[in-house]
Order: sequence, then C-alpha cells, then structure tokens
Amino acid sequence: MEKYPKKITLRDSTRVIIRPPKSEEIEDLFNFYSYIPKSDLLIFKEDVSKWENIESWFTSDKYNKILQLITLREDEIIANGTLHKEGLYWQDAAEIKLIVKPEYRGIGLGSKIFNILLSEVFERKLQKVIVRFATDNMSFKRIIDHYGFKPETVLRCYIQEEQTKEKKDLVVASFNLEDWTRRFQFYNFLIKRF
Repeated sequence: MEKYPKKITLRDSTRVIIRPPKSEEIEDLFNFYSYIPKSDLLIFKEDVSKWENIESWFTSDKYNKILQLITLREDEIIANGTLHKEGLYWQDAAEIKLIVKPEYRGIGLGSKIFNILLSEVFERKLQKVIVRFATDNMSFKRIIDHYGFKPETVLRCYIQEEQTKEKKDLVVASFNLEDWTRRFQFYNFLIKRF
C-alpha cells in the first residue's frame, strides 16, 4: 500500500490532497511561496521567494531532504512541509519546516502535515526534531506545545514585518524522541500492569 497521496478532510470540510511534489510543479511551488508573507519565510536559510532557490531546492542534494510534502486544494498548493537534515551535523536529528497559506491556518491542516512528518521521524528512528517559528505564529505554537517541544534558543528581533516594520523573535525548539519513547513505554507498562 502506498502512503501517498493522502486525501484528508479538514475541520471546515475543506478537502485536500497531501503528497510529494512532482518535478513539473516547481513553478507552482514558486507561486505558493510568492504569496506567503516574507516574515513567515525566515525559517528558511535561503530566500524561497526567489526562483533560483526554489529550483535549487528541487534539484540539489545539498538540502538532504528526507521528505517533502505539498498540500493541494484542487490544483492550488496551499501548504508545504519538509523533513530534512540540511545544516544539521547530528546524524540522528532532523528539522521540520512547515508553511501554510494564511487563509488555511487554524483549521487543522498544519497539524495534519506535522503529524505525517513526525511519524516519518519515528519510522526512521531519529532521536531529535528541530523546528523554527515566529513567536506570534500561534497555530504552529499549539502544534508543537501538544508534543512537548522545548525552546532551545530565542533570536530576539530576528524577524521584521514587511509592512509594519515590527520586529519579532524567532524561536528554535526541539523535541527529543527518546524521552517520548520512554514515556510511551512507561504508560504502556502501567496500562498492562493495572
């Protein structure tokens, strides 16, 4: 049985398909990132609103992608999530990056993609997951709080809003899967015992 595509219905009854992108969808992905506020894109090391960086993301091995997923509503990309090891020197660590179009936030889409990417982490037996997010991204903060991600560092005034010039903090948080696995094993032990 193939994992993808996954057909999902969101809380507001929107139907979407989650799957890896196809090589001919580079332009669609570029259009998606062109629509996203620049301050949301600062989780990426390169400016993904530039064509050459999107193209490089698809064609270069330097990003060490484990999995990339897009979410489609009809033929429109409305979200992109990646699990990758680029820039990480610990072999058993990976980073999740997730961008959802603003009008599709708060209806469960980010949670669904995050759950899929996190399950890939478990399948690969990785030990640590890292995420980056702006402090005002409450939807994403709810997702990572649910799993127990802990802040590693806060980069003060790292992000600047394009229109208002307001400065925001960028948080780097992590989750140690060994802790979660031990906790899960302990709960299973208790359930079997009592």
